[in-house]
Amino acid sequence: MNFQSFRRNLGFLIGIVVLSALASSPAIAQEVASVSGRVVDESGEPVSNISIAIQLYKVMGNRREEGIVPFWERQTDSEGRFSIWHITASESVRFVVKGDQDQKEINILSIKLGELTLYPNNHPHSSFNRIRFSLEAGTEIENAVITVKIDVQPQVRARVVFADGTPVTNAQIRIRTLRRSLDSGGSGSSGSTKQTDAEGYFVADLRVDNTPQFYVIGIEHQGFFAKTPPFILHEGQLQVHFLLTLNDDPIPLDKRKPERTSRALAAFLDPPNVWVVNPVNGHAYKRIQCHSITDAMTQAAAENAYLVSINDNGENEWLRSAFGEDRFWIGLNDVAEEGQWQWHSGEPVTYTNWKEHERDGGNNAMKDYVIVGHSSRWETVALGEGQAHFVKQAILERADVPVETTTEDN
Repeated sequence: MNFQSFRRNLGFLIGIVVLSALASSPAIAQEVASVSGRVVDESGEPVSNISIAIQLYKVMGNRREEGIVPFWERQTDSEGRFSIWHITASESVRFVVKGDQDQKEINILSIKLGELTLYPNNHPHSSFNRIRFSLEAGTEIENAVITVKIDVQPQVRARVVFADGTPVTNAQIRIRTLRRSLDSGGSGSSGSTKQTDAEGYFVADLRVDNTPQFYVIGIEHQGFFAKTPPFILHEGQLQVHFLLTLNDDPIPLDKRKPERTSRALAAFLDPPNVWVVNPVNGHAYKRIQCHSITDAMTQAAAENAYLVSINDNGENEWLRSAFGEDRFWIGLNDVAEEGQWQWHSGEPVTYTNWKEHERDGGNNAMKDYVIVGHSSRWETVALGEGQAHFVKQAILERADVPVETTTEDN
C-alpha cells in the first residue's frame, strides 16, 4: 500500500471514529442527524444549483453496493451551501451528488470535516469508490466542505430537413460519428439512432479524448443522407449547432437492408480509400467497410484482390501508419485445417504478431479468423461471436498496381 492510499484509508477510519464521537454528546438524544456545509470545485469556487443528498446503502456481495431509500436531498445555493436535516441515523450512509441535464457526471473528490479530510476508495478493482460513513443519532455535522469534479460532455445539436427545407419531425434517424486526431495518429467511429423532435432537432453526445480531434457526423433517414463539414471543439465549448439537409438521391427501397444502409452511411461519411502503394514492396492496399469477413472476401474478389497478408514487422507498422488505429480483418485463417494458419492470398506464413494471450494462434477450434487490434497485435476471433460483431473494416491487397492510386512513403 502506498502512502497516499494509506492516508486515504486511515482518513476514512478516523472519520468513522470522529463522527461517532460527535454523536456521543450527552446533550443530544435524538434518533436523527444533520449535515450542512458547502460544495466547491477543484479550484475552490462554489458550485451552485446541484443536488446533494445523503442516502442509505446496503452491500450486495463483496464487490457491489446498492443505494436504498430513504433519500435526503437538497439543492446548493448561489454560494454552494446546503443543509440536510432530520436524517435517520444509520451505520451505512453515503453522499450522492448530481447536476442539471448539461452536467453529465459529478464525482466527489474529498469531504473535509474540520481538520479531517476523507477520500473515496480509488482502487481500480473496487466498486466501493464513494465516501461512506456512519451517522449516529443526534450527530450534527457543520461546515463540511465537499470538493467535486464536474465532467461536462459536449454535444451536437442539429436540425434535420429534407432537400426542400421541410423539417424531418418526430422521426428516427441513424447517426454515425467519425473522429480523427489532428496529427493523424488515431481515429474512431461510433453509431446510434436518435429521434427528432417536433421541430426536427436532435441532440447527441460527442466523445472527447485526450488528444485534439476533428469530427464529421453523418445521418441517414429513409435512405436519404446528410453530413456535417469537419469541425473541432474549442476549449470550453459545450454544444455545436448544425443544419443538416438531406440529399435528394435516396437508396432504392428494395436495397434498404440494415447492413447495406449502415455500409452506405459509412461510405458517405468516410469515402472508401483509393489504393495506396507501399514503396517497399510495390503492392497496393485499400481499406474497405464490410459487414463481416465473408463480406470482405466478396468485396476482395470483386476488386481482383485478397485480404491483406502481412509478411514482416515493417509491413505491419506501415499498415498502421497508412490506415490508422481501427481494428481490421486480415487474410490469416485456419479454416481448412485447425491450427494450420494460411493466408487468403496463398502466400506462406513467414511472420506472426500474436497478442500475448494468443499463444501462436490459440489453437481454438471456434476461432478461425484474425483481426489486427488497437495495439497492432493479432487476435483470433470466432465468426459471428464476440469481437467479430464490431470489426467493420478490412484491408485488401493487390500485387499489381491499379490505375487509381496514391503513394504513401511514411
